[in-house]
Amino acid sequence: MSPFPFRIAAGSLAAALLGGCGETLSAPAPMRALRDDLPGGKAKCLVVLMPGRRSRAESFLEHGFVRKFRERGLAVDVVAADATMGYYVRQTLLDRLEADVLAPARASGYEQLWLLGVSMGGFGSLLYAKERPGQATGVLLLAPFLGDDPPSEELRAAGGLLKWQAPAAAPLSRTNYELQIWRWLQAVTAGREPGPKLLLGFGTEDPFAARNGLLGEALPSGNVIKVPGAHDWPTWDGILDRFLADSEFSRACGR
Repeated sequence: MSPFPFRIAAGSLAAALLGGCGETLSAPAPMRALRDDLPGGKAKCLVVLMPGRRSRAESFLEHGFVRKFRERGLAVDVVAADATMGYYVRQTLLDRLEADVLAPARASGYEQLWLLGVSMGGFGSLLYAKERPGQATGVLLLAPFLGDDPPSEELRAAGGLLKWQAPAAAPLSRTNYELQIWRWLQAVTAGREPGPKLLLGFGTEDPFAARNGLLGEALPSGNVIKVPGAHDWPTWDGILDRFLADSEFSRACGR
């Protein structure tokens, strides 16, 4: 049984199914990944890139994300996981990501693991960090999908994430996964539970901006980047530039 048996017929996941193509709904085993190792030295950090619902592993190459890590001279190996919507739909995302991408990489003895998720890939990164505690050092979230409106409305009515009366911790199910992700985010940001460092960036005109802002209000100001922009690669490109220039991530993974 998957730790996140989604209610596929509802909300944004249904939109993803209706708007996706057959190719991106495939979920082959093993999960395919594209790797770019640090030239001429041993990397301190492994960075795993998680694509959004209409993207593939190649999207990170096409939009220059891997090149940016090299231009900054960071001591990282980069792996772009082909974590398409099919893995979410078939409820195999975490198992395949662990078995096919992360477990083999761990043999290289990295000091730190960072996940970078775009849109739905941000949600997948949070799922991994929650369900596999202690594995991820940090998560860079670029305009992450954080669920549909009902949990967000509850948070706004309460005055923010840290003031919200969260439900008790429970295994993820078809009906509670959004509330449980927000509960975990509250516990981590409030310091009640251990968790990864969270870095968040989004565009002010992004459809997810309001929900992203609820998380951003609970994070240290230096870990949040808001820029003019929409839910698109040019906006995320600018956000990544700033995270790679000066952030907890760049300081941890510099040479």
